[in-house]
Amino acid sequence: MHIIHSKDNTPIAYEISGSGPLLIIVTGALNTHNFGVPGEMVPFLQDSFTVLTYDRRGRGQSGDTPPYAIEKEVQDLVALIDHHGGKAHLYGHSAGAALALFTAANSPEKVLKVAAYEPPISGGWLERIMTNIWIRQIGKQVARGENLAVVKRFMRFVGMDEQLIKDTLASEHGQTIINMAATIAYEAEIQKASRAFFEDRARKLTMPVLMLAGSKSFQTAPDIMTSFTRAIPQAESRLLEGQTHSVEAAVLAPILESFFR
Repeated sequence: MHIIHSKDNTPIAYEISGSGPLLIIVTGALNTHNFGVPGEMVPFLQDSFTVLTYDRRGRGQSGDTPPYAIEKEVQDLVALIDHHGGKAHLYGHSAGAALALFTAANSPEKVLKVAAYEPPISGGWLERIMTNIWIRQIGKQVARGENLAVVKRFMRFVGMDEQLIKDTLASEHGQTIINMAATIAYEAEIQKASRAFFEDRARKLTMPVLMLAGSKSFQTAPDIMTSFTRAIPQAESRLLEGQTHSVEAAVLAPILESFFR
């Protein structure tokens, strides 16, 4: 693992492999640099790209300087880009997809292309109120040491069955996942911010963007993909047949390689 320090001096841990143009993978909830999306994608992409995977703040071996702010996560990503030449392709998954889009809007001169798989987007005022309540609940539970309960609730929310939850938490990554419980609130903050981004900033993106969704994922995923595609000037979209929110690396990697190259 390598370490850089973000603008607020938070240590951000990352790994890098392969050769070619820089491609940074931005994870969604409860993933680290080598667990979940990044660990599955790297073997398929490292022959064509210099692939950088990192622990978002509050996860794995990265630090976490309170209070949380999405701007800090954007600064983390910009610091990684600057440290490795100043330009990068970004692939983001779930909340990481929204974060990749936020970063592209914030620093368009640094981001060549963005591929975004199922970024969240908040609904109406009632959903935003419920999200705020959930964020407060997560904070209180984590303060009481109830990380496991927070993680299990989130896993059920995203559709994991009880056996998969049990197996995942019993794996070698189980304790790392439990330790990341507080970061679920970060994902909720990103979901809230995605609505304002979609309405005010998406149309200002200047680079090519590939929006992606799975046909067997959340019911709203294809519509969200289409909405972002219409809002972003240079966006195209692709619905991946048979894929869920946990998209298969073997299916996704060739699409990313074609788009980024």
